[in-house]
Parts: sequence; structure tokens; C-alpha cells
Amino acid sequence: MRKNKKVMRVEKISFVLLAILLSFNSCNQLEQKVDDKALAETKVLVSNEIVHPLDALSQLELTTVKAILLDAEKVTEASRFPEITLKEPAKEAMYAWETGSVIEREANIVIRQDKKTFEAVVDITNKKVLDWKEISNVQPALLMEEWMQAGELWKKDERVIEALRKRGYTNLDEVAGAPLTTGYFGTESTDQRLLKVWLLDIKGVKTNLFAKPINGITPVVDVNKGKVVDVLIEETTARNDMVYDYDEASVNAHKLKPVIITSPEGDNFSFKNGKIEWDRWNFHFRMDKRFGAIISLAEFDGQSVAYQLSANEMFVPYMDSAEDWKYRSYMDIGEYGFGLLSSPLELGTDVPGNATLLNAVIPMDDGTPLLQENVIGVFERNTGRPLWRHSEFLNETHESRAEVELVVRTIPVVGNYDYVIDYVFSTKGLLKIEVGATGMDAAKAVESKTMDDPKAMHETKVGNLIAPNLIGVFHDHFLSFRLDLDVDGINNSFATDEVVPVKYPNNSRKSGWEVVEHPELKEGAIVESSEAHDGYWKVVNKNSKNSLGQYKSYQILGHSYLSVLDDEDFPQKRAAWSKEQLWVTPYDRTELYPSGKYPNQSKGEDGILKWVAQDRSINNQDIVCWYTMGFHHISLPEDWPVLPTVWHSMTLRPAKSFDRNPAIVIGK
Repeated sequence: MRKNKKVMRVEKISFVLLAILLSFNSCNQLEQKVDDKALAETKVLVSNEIVHPLDALSQLELTTVKAILLDAEKVTEASRFPEITLKEPAKEAMYAWETGSVIEREANIVIRQDKKTFEAVVDITNKKVLDWKEISNVQPALLMEEWMQAGELWKKDERVIEALRKRGYTNLDEVAGAPLTTGYFGTESTDQRLLKVWLLDIKGVKTNLFAKPINGITPVVDVNKGKVVDVLIEETTARNDMVYDYDEASVNAHKLKPVIITSPEGDNFSFKNGKIEWDRWNFHFRMDKRFGAIISLAEFDGQSVAYQLSANEMFVPYMDSAEDWKYRSYMDIGEYGFGLLSSPLELGTDVPGNATLLNAVIPMDDGTPLLQENVIGVFERNTGRPLWRHSEFLNETHESRAEVELVVRTIPVVGNYDYVIDYVFSTKGLLKIEVGATGMDAAKAVESKTMDDPKAMHETKVGNLIAPNLIGVFHDHFLSFRLDLDVDGINNSFATDEVVPVKYPNNSRKSGWEVVEHPELKEGAIVESSEAHDGYWKVVNKNSKNSLGQYKSYQILGHSYLSVLDDEDFPQKRAAWSKEQLWVTPYDRTELYPSGKYPNQSKGEDGILKWVAQDRSINNQDIVCWYTMGFHHISLPEDWPVLPTVWHSMTLRPAKSFDRNPAIVIGK
């Protein structure tokens, strides 16, 4: 687990982003290395034996996919694969599938060759290519080798070298280049495959590679041409030369006495037939190179809750119009990949000591499999809160139960940010998604050391001072979660239980409120009605009732900040979904990408706005909800040199799906 730190201590860091990506993996590392406790469970995720139709593609299957394409003469050894992922069976087939039945496997592939993009479907079981087509005017996610290429090309450009020399940077081994996706701003051609390189002074740095940014020198690399096609230079004297490392050798951190979560009698969860079983929950889990963690077929007490849950896009725009910042409007999932960037978890810090750490396999640029070690944590935790309780004075009774949850955790690291992605299962039938943001602010050098300096008010319009000569540029984090809920069956409807104020005539009590159900019949964004003051969203099954005669449903609870960018702003066009808290669409197995399948350098013409323009019915249909989880990051000194984890969450809560408190089980 020390590989990250070891890589970051190398003096000659030529490419910071690639170092972060590769610090936890090696392309040739396919031997499983897990502790004894996790060994059996690990095989569930990395074994070549497929036990469930939704299992991630195995090492053998990835090798087979490439071999099939080579044999069909569709690709060569020079071809590259931004995406190789499982083509899921139809939902109806999945619900009908039984353990031990035949498993047919197919893969969806995106291929990059001869500067063109192709899509293919491969039948792995029968070893044949089912579909092959060229996709024009798109740019797939960036490849690791393209990041590496861009991270080196700038060093050969005399314009960059001269600009650095004028700033006093003469040793290129003390400067790192972090290539970043560029977005689209009306002029970029789809024939170009562009990266802009963020230059960083890493002299004397051990851990915080982002503390000494070099302002105003931005090499623009076209990896199609293999060269720097432009250098954006702005005159500035602002710089920071202070190192802000945060490792134990650099920071004399105050330490508390250990507080430990243990499972002295063993785990309550188990792996069976490709699923995780815990309490009355059972669900399937897999890792995907693009989406990261995917939860499927989640059931509680024998009743279906969600067919699939996953984070399908992330939008991170920065609020600085300067030339070397305005393009920073990343689509972290579509351009980079949460699965690709998932990092190893450390027992006792990243996850409790009782966690089971699991491996996963993803495809690399050349289509070969890569083992990611210890990137998934499954653990139980006692929250320290009562699950339920009541203490009664009248008859001197007290009943209380401890709350225990099951957590499935991954932590993708996207450059300077670490995102803790938790799927949390509760014994009371709740399913929560919790996201923690930590890592480091993207810092910009300024001339001001304090707010008393003459330029401070101007320089801090785009970010707060987080240290002398450094501001953390304001920015947003917006995640689009795809919630394919199937509440006790596939056909569901969507409604809001609105809290509507009422008057009580001829009564000493003047007012109150009632609940009025407001159904949504057509797809689109869910907007609160003008009459309501509050309410609860719910996915309801009008075909299934509890014993009280009430329709079964699950509520969607949570509040999030939304984008305030102009609708016509180029970054906002690519992330139109971030303007609304919730969208509902009918299920379509091809509609997986709210910003389009190819958001890299896209104009924003594909995705959720295109879908909802069809005006399809969502009444008693198989429906999908798209939840926006986001926050405006107003940078603070307390965020530096490393950001204390900031948490955001949403909850799926049973509402009339059960006849009583689901945490009370009779007869067990």
C-alpha cells in the first residue's frame, strides 16, 4: 500500500497525472495478492470462472475479445481500446436467469486506430464479431499512453522552454506536466485530439504535487499530430515557492488513541452465486472501467428495490475566465474513468480494519487485462447510533438496538481529488449513496500573501486565499447517479407527495397541511409545483400493495446544489443534467450516458436533453431516475494542504413497501 508514496518521492517526475494513475498498478501484474481473509471473496471478482451474467469481464475474456478482433482482421496490435465492457443481457432475461443456467457473454468495445473511432460488439461465447462500425466526429476517453505522450512533448517545444527560463525554471526535471482534457469552446475540430498541460514546479516536493503551480504557460498538445500545436502565454509574476507536504515526516500531526471497528465473531456478509448477501439484502457488484462501482439486482427481504445503481457522469467546472483556467470543465467519468482511476484501499484508514479488500480486472489501452489490487472494500460498521429505541417512564422499560450498516467502498483518484464512493445498506431497508470529496484544491499562484495586500480583492474574485500566494479556485462538483429502481417489479410510476398548506375554517386552529400526490406522466426534469412547499419524491408500484392496501414505493431523499452556469455556456451544454436535481426517463438499455457516450471535446448535443425531447410516458413503465448530487466548492484555508473529507448523500427509503418497521424481524 506504500506504492503511491514511493512513486511520488521520485525526484524526476515527468508526468504527474500518469504517476498518480500508475502508482497503484502495473500492466504485467496479474498475480493475486490479498490477505487470507479476503482470498476466497477476491476470487469472486477476478476469477476466470463466470458465475453470474453481470460479472465483470474476466482476464481470460478480455484476452479473448482482443484475439477475436485480431482473428477477424478488424484490429492490429497497434489498435487501442478506450473501452471494453460487458454488454449486459436484457433486463427481462436477467430476472428470469437462475443459478446454474447457461451464461452467454458479449462485450461492447470502443476502438481507436488510424486516428479514427470504431465501435464493435463481440460474442465472447461463440467467438465472433457481431457488429463493427465507424463513429465519426467523436473523441473517446483519453488513453494512458496519450497522457504520457502529452506529458513529455511539451519538454521538446522551444517556446515552452524559453517561457519557463524567463520565469527562472531552467531544470525541466523539476517541472511536471499534468495533461488535462480541454472541453469544447466553439472552435475545436474533432480531427484534433487535444490536451492542455498544467505545469507544476515539483522541486523539493514529496507529496503535494499541486502546491507550486506555474501560472500563464499552457502547452496545447494534439496527440493525433504528436506535437505541441500552440503555447498560451500570459504575463504574470505570481508564484508560490513554498512546499506544502502533508506526510508524517513533514507534519507533526496530533494523533488520537485508536478507535477500532471489529467483527469479533466474523462477518455477517457472504459471497454466494456471484452476489453479496447481508442481513435481508442481496445484490450483485462489479467494477467497470468507466463507471466504477455498479450495484445490480438489489433486493431486500425478497422484494426488488433497484435493478442497477451507478455514477454515470461527473462535471467539474472551474470559475476562472483566465486563459489557463477557463477550459477546466472536466467530465471525470466520461473523459477519464472512475474504474480506471480507482486506487488501493488501506486497512485502518481508508476502510476499517474489519474490511474485506477485493481486487478487480480492467482492460488497458492495448486491450490486455490489468489487475487492480485492493480497490474495493466491503465492511460492516456500527454507526454508534441507535437503530431504534424507546425508554418508557410509565412502566420503566427500555428497548434499544445498535445500528449496523454494510458498506461497499471504492475511491477513484482524479488528479488532485479523491472521491470516496459508498453504497450503504441498512437493516431497516434503506439504501444510501454517500460521496466524500478529499484530496487537494486546484491551486493558482497569486501575488497576495494576505487580504491586506493591494491586489488581494481582485485576485480573490475567483477563489479564496488558502495560503500565502495561493488561491483555491472556486469550482463545482456534480455527479449524475443513474437509479434504475424496480420497486417490487419492473413497471413503476413516479410521483411527488406534496406538502400543501390548508386552512381550518371555524376552528381555533387556523392552519395545517395535507399530503397531495402529484404524479408525473411524461419524462423530463422533476420540478416542484407552485402550490407545494415541500414533499417527497417516490418511485411507486401501482400494481403491488402491502397488507394495508397501500401501493409500495421507495422515496428518493436528498438535497443538492445545482449548476448556476448560463445555459448557453459551452461547458454547461455538455452537462445540461446538472441544472436539475432529478430527471426521470423510461428505461432504455442504450441510454447510459447523461452527457453522451463521447463527452470528450463534445458540443453537448447528445445526452439527457436529447432523450427527454422524445416526450415518452413514465406512467406504469420501466423507469430510470437520474439524481444530481453536487456542491459548490468555495475554497477555504481549512482545505489546505489536504482537504478534510466533505460528505454528500442521497437515500432510498422504503415507503409503504413493508407492513411494519423492516428492522424488526419476527421469528428470527
